[in-house]
Amino acid sequence: MLSRNASYLTFSSFILVMFAGCMPKMTVEQMKSMKPQKPAELKYLDAFVGNWEGEGEAKMAGLDEVMKTSGTSETTWEGDGWYLVGRNIYSMGEMGEMKGLETWTYDTHSKKYRSTWVDSYGSVGTGISWHEGEGKKWHMKATSHGPFGKSTMKGNVNINPDGSMTWDWSEYAMGGLMKTMEMKGTSHRR
Repeated sequence: MLSRNASYLTFSSFILVMFAGCMPKMTVEQMKSMKPQKPAELKYLDAFVGNWEGEGEAKMAGLDEVMKTSGTSETTWEGDGWYLVGRNIYSMGEMGEMKGLETWTYDTHSKKYRSTWVDSYGSVGTGISWHEGEGKKWHMKATSHGPFGKSTMKGNVNINPDGSMTWDWSEYAMGGLMKTMEMKGTSHRR
């Protein structure tokens, strides 16, 4: 059995070396011409660009009181307009301040918007989003790993006629069986 696997590995390595040597020669200009055009779907992310100030409330599992939340964020186009970067500072009552960094872009393969998140509470997450109504209503799903373990999130953002955003967000543990947090609020451009 070992010699069969070794033979397969040797043959596969030989084929890879052969194909690597068969790559066509290209000029820098030819390679540059292969760069894809920016997807038109990126324009819908413009609704999130700007300096924002928000407030809301959060209900957390295990706590009887509803916590007031507030925060600011700055979201800008970066990478020659291929992705958004958001720098956030949020406060949740006595929990204190949390700083976070997020990125957003459009994945042409999956036809979804993809996001990443890291924050000063030790959370790392990734998500997908999609919109309806020409980008006026957004739906989001994410998975995160943080100090309380793995969690999944679901949320919505409505872009209001005045340019403000109303949002809601729920976080779940145990594979989505137990709701651990529920948040809602409004954000306005500063």
